[in-house]
Amino acid sequence: MRPFRDLSPLLNPRAIAVVGASERPGSAGQLVLGNLKHLGYPGPVYAVHPRHEQVLGFPCYPDMASLPGPVDVAAVLLRAEKVLPALREAVEAGVRAAWVLASGFAEADEAGERRQAELARFAEQTGLLVCGPNCIGVANLLDRAAAYSVALSPATRAGTVSAVMQSGAVCLGIANAARFGFRYLISSGNEAVLDSADYIGYLAQDPHTHVIVAFLEGIRSPQKFVAAAWAAAEAGKPIIAVKVGRSEVARRTVQAHTGSLAGSDAVVDAVFRRLGVVRLDTLDELVETAVLFDACSLPAGDGVGLLSLSGGQIGLIADLAQELDLDFPHLSEHSKQALSEILPPYSPIANPLDAWGSGDLEESYPACVEVVARDENIDLLAVSRDTPTGVAEREVEQSLAVARAAVDAARQTGKPVAVFSNVSAGFQPDVQALLDAGGVPYLQGTSETLRALQAFVDYAGFRRRMGRARDVGPTSDGPSPADLDAWRDRLRHVEGTLSEVEGRRLLAAYGIPGPREAVAPSAEAAVAAADGIGYPVVLKILSPDIQHKTEIGGVRVGLGDAGAVRCAFQQVTAAAREHHPTARIEGVLVQEMVSGDDAVEVILGIMRDPSFGPVVLFGSGGILVELVQDSNLRLPPLSRREARAMIEETRGAWLLQGFRGRPPADVDALLDSLVRLSQLAADLGDLVAALDINPLMVLPAGQGVRAVDVLLEVAPADA
Repeated sequence: MRPFRDLSPLLNPRAIAVVGASERPGSAGQLVLGNLKHLGYPGPVYAVHPRHEQVLGFPCYPDMASLPGPVDVAAVLLRAEKVLPALREAVEAGVRAAWVLASGFAEADEAGERRQAELARFAEQTGLLVCGPNCIGVANLLDRAAAYSVALSPATRAGTVSAVMQSGAVCLGIANAARFGFRYLISSGNEAVLDSADYIGYLAQDPHTHVIVAFLEGIRSPQKFVAAAWAAAEAGKPIIAVKVGRSEVARRTVQAHTGSLAGSDAVVDAVFRRLGVVRLDTLDELVETAVLFDACSLPAGDGVGLLSLSGGQIGLIADLAQELDLDFPHLSEHSKQALSEILPPYSPIANPLDAWGSGDLEESYPACVEVVARDENIDLLAVSRDTPTGVAEREVEQSLAVARAAVDAARQTGKPVAVFSNVSAGFQPDVQALLDAGGVPYLQGTSETLRALQAFVDYAGFRRRMGRARDVGPTSDGPSPADLDAWRDRLRHVEGTLSEVEGRRLLAAYGIPGPREAVAPSAEAAVAAADGIGYPVVLKILSPDIQHKTEIGGVRVGLGDAGAVRCAFQQVTAAAREHHPTARIEGVLVQEMVSGDDAVEVILGIMRDPSFGPVVLFGSGGILVELVQDSNLRLPPLSRREARAMIEETRGAWLLQGFRGRPPADVDALLDSLVRLSQLAADLGDLVAALDINPLMVLPAGQGVRAVDVLLEVAPADA
């Protein structure tokens, strides 16, 4: 297990001091002590206030030096300017952890930033574990310990879900929803000392935490976060996260298309995908997904069976599922026969199944649930039944029959089963109690349920792949070249961009072929090169100062004879001098003409994210790069399975299968190239700011690929 910080003094304290204790109703000092009373915390609690002898029945002391025994954590409930003196006093008294409630730090102004920096330096010098500042604190529901400034709801209970929330308001909302039981509630606030990665790393090792939910506004320590998330993955503990920031346009200032396409949030997606972190868009989705993960064991496969009581609901489900990747497999012939004996002849037998039949819900619907649950193609069952509070007694009876059927199906088949409502209108208590006792979750909302099901099967697939480490961990099917050290040395001595010719040599060293080509400093040399390559050819201006040649008229294609080559030489050199008068012109590049009639243009690329390092890009190439922005990212290195998934996730993937009479493309060669480029990223990513292969021409099956255009920007030495 990785050496993450031991947060026991903060999260599992043996004694607690409350600095700023108060009996004033609604004050933080009163609420913190009230929570400890409500929980029945078994350890010593010391109130600290210079003018009281006791507060809410707890003994009170004038300062930390006066405490009669050792303390693990101090809850500091003072104004921002008084926090650091209080922390110094706490450390002198032997306190190992503290929670700082106050705002007025880095979130406020320059003075607050200085105050927070001073706090962080003090913690680093002393080893003090600090939660916050600017947060509502932590609560350990299982051990009944809390340094938490919001009154805990009577419905908030102990369980196996731990929450790490950078927003105090979100932490409060999740806690008060009380849809599942909590091991820990952690509001991390400004994260001046301890950040989300510290907490997740600790939770990965906590035997009582089974599911981690997180609300992230930023990732302060990217590499530590990767290590913590990977530790959680190895421990089989899903991280279910809402990460805000999708709308930010955090583009890097580089000339390569790859750099402009790869925003920071897209990189976060790639990181989460590699680590198995379940990313959701809303808090409702997070809650429903956590309910499902908390209640059920993972499915053995991807097949989802779904039953509803309405053709209209099934239409809605079908529409919403189009945006996802849920697999509703065909039912077996045996199941179809059994269902035809339950439902009227006019009922369509399909998955999802409209099990309304004649409306006899207490007989036909439970029978349908049993049949679909036992189907060999079904790994996970979702049963629709809306039962909000306040419904008629007859509705409750019918819902109880459906709930019993769901519980029986889960128990008899061992498969995960969930009951869901199509509206978020609460639960009928008797139905909820029956499902809770049977270990069957009740989910709310059609869209939220489908997202939860998708997350569930995706994470189950991730866990299955973890048995094949090459599909998840840092391994690749692409070899490194024998002269890797020489290439590293070469890139260290390049400023700006590598020449296109040398860039293609580097790709060739990794087994990614380019077209036949030659450098020509004059028109006659260009003709001689074209004669040797064979017509038609392509002519490109060759200059280290001109990157996007097409935009200035620096490229001519389809040159069929010597005269056309001479003319093209004059045209591209004149265009270069017109648009870039000071550019260094080294001549032209004469290339074999790779026909686009039967080829598919794609883009392969590398960009170096300032937080997470090198990232590999694949997408539709040529002019489609900017027109349709059809691309996705992965962390290197890649297995062939991951490379294939990258290709299949793009809208342009169908072009590779053959379109309107065009032959299928050489997907195997494309996979090889993508895997090999990912190995280049793993080997040289620290030296490459961005790399474009645009386009990579994917020729018909069996004919390979050609890297037609290459742009490699070398990272600055101080990057």
